Amino acid sequence: MASSSSSTSDIGVILNELTCPVCSELYKEPTALPCGHSFCRVCIEKSWENREEDTGYVCPNCRDVFPQKPKLEKNVIVANLVENMKLKEGKVGLEVEVEDAEHGDVNVKEGMKAGGSESYCELCNGEAAKRCVPCEILCCEKHLKPHQQKGHKLVDPGVKIEELRCIEHGKPILLYCKDDESLMCVTCTGGEHQDHKIVGVEIAHVELKDVLAAKYPRVSQSMQSVASQLRQVQREEDQTENSSRDAEDSLEEKRRLVCQFVNESVDLMKSEINKRKMEKLSLLGKQREKLEQQMEDLRQRISTMDTALQDLESISFLQGSKDLLKRLETMSDFKSVKSTPLPVLDFSKEEKNLDGLITLNKNFLEKIQKGPVEHPEKVDLDQNNLRRLYGRSPSLDPNSAHRQIKISGDLRTATQSETENQYPEHPDRFDVYEQVVSRDSFSSGRHYWEVDVGSSRWWGIGICLNSMGRKWVESGLGENPASWCLYKSNNDFSAYHNNRCTSLSVPGDHERFGFFLDCEAGELTCFGDSRVLHVFRGNFMDPVKPAIWVYDGSVHFVHLVK
Repeated sequence: MASSSSSTSDIGVILNELTCPVCSELYKEPTALPCGHSFCRVCIEKSWENREEDTGYVCPNCRDVFPQKPKLEKNVIVANLVENMKLKEGKVGLEVEVEDAEHGDVNVKEGMKAGGSESYCELCNGEAAKRCVPCEILCCEKHLKPHQQKGHKLVDPGVKIEELRCIEHGKPILLYCKDDESLMCVTCTGGEHQDHKIVGVEIAHVELKDVLAAKYPRVSQSMQSVASQLRQVQREEDQTENSSRDAEDSLEEKRRLVCQFVNESVDLMKSEINKRKMEKLSLLGKQREKLEQQMEDLRQRISTMDTALQDLESISFLQGSKDLLKRLETMSDFKSVKSTPLPVLDFSKEEKNLDGLITLNKNFLEKIQKGPVEHPEKVDLDQNNLRRLYGRSPSLDPNSAHRQIKISGDLRTATQSETENQYPEHPDRFDVYEQVVSRDSFSSGRHYWEVDVGSSRWWGIGICLNSMGRKWVESGLGENPASWCLYKSNNDFSAYHNNRCTSLSVPGDHERFGFFLDCEAGELTCFGDSRVLHVFRGNFMDPVKPAIWVYDGSVHFVHLVK
């Protein structure tokens, strides 16, 4: 207990000596006057600024007067003692309050603003630029130069000195062990690092930066590759969204047409039923009128006969019988009304048609619910059926058109022009061949479209992958692995893929050609005059677009009305 009290008393004495008489805090940039007393630079400056007498500059402690303002120089010894005290106590700031000077009791409070600042030079109170590690002092740009000339280690003002010291020995970190990849001080070299490869931290810094710099291009290239793949995925996502939206729009149109057909059929049958009903009711009404008239005549006969039969007098009966018989004879004879055969309200045939449509749709829904078929059934390649079931009407993409291709307002006709059109720059635009692709892309399902070539003698029509290049010589349809093309030059036909040509025999001069794409089967079937001209095979699960190559005249995507 006595030792603890003595230690506390010693700290109190030291702290008392390192406390500014003006602000009662630890010195901040301590400055000594000619009389020997020290103050914080800011405190003594403010003291003189607020003085009332004009006789000179007064020491706030001993009241000595200086006729001229003394030259204020840093008290290096006191400053070092303050910094050492801060390091010793392990705190940035201390507040010391002497409660009882006689007994030497001291209270140490955390949070006191003391010593230097992380923002100001400890020599001139200017803005600090660096901290000198060996000298443990903050310096501005001006006072930093001597430390730079001596080769001292400099760090940013916010870096704590403790972070730059060896945890084990408390000495500055100056070395780097390559074997353990760890920082160390000079003392550490004699321990477990004795046989390790050790270099200075600056050398290790340069070497590791060189290693990172060497790896940077590869990482950057990988980043660009991933970014390109991300863009491709984004494009495919957009195309999937567009394809899905187009499919949904097409289904909605089919729903409308089916509903319209069913509604019109039912309304027509109901109208016909009502018409036949009215005709039959009219005939039945006329038959009822005739039968009711006959019934009235018969009632009159019965009434006359009943009256005569009730007459009991023979003479009276005989006298009136002659007249009665004569009246009965004058009445029209009863004749049965022959009913005209009326048509039966039979719509069994029409109902069977509707029942067939319902059954067809039930089977269709069951097939969809079972999921996609791994091996699609063989498609009937009748063009009428293909047109009805899978018909598409592609529209051209102006952003892909070569500048010598003019696109019609409805985006269905591509015309070769002698002058270049003033199209804006676009990454999808062909710049070598007079080509254009459609806005539509397909990666699943079956699709059929037709192209009118009646105004052109030299053309190429087919499909290409979305990823096919647009800016070099190999971008011609059929001249690369990413495109498949039916080609015509005057009257010569051929099929092109990956720059390989297959000659085709196409009799006659056809103006319309059909193309059926089965993505799952991996087939593109080309038709001419209801004949299969050629079948391309490939991986069409990747998005592909219908494409046109126009050498002269015009080529037109036909609008197929289902």
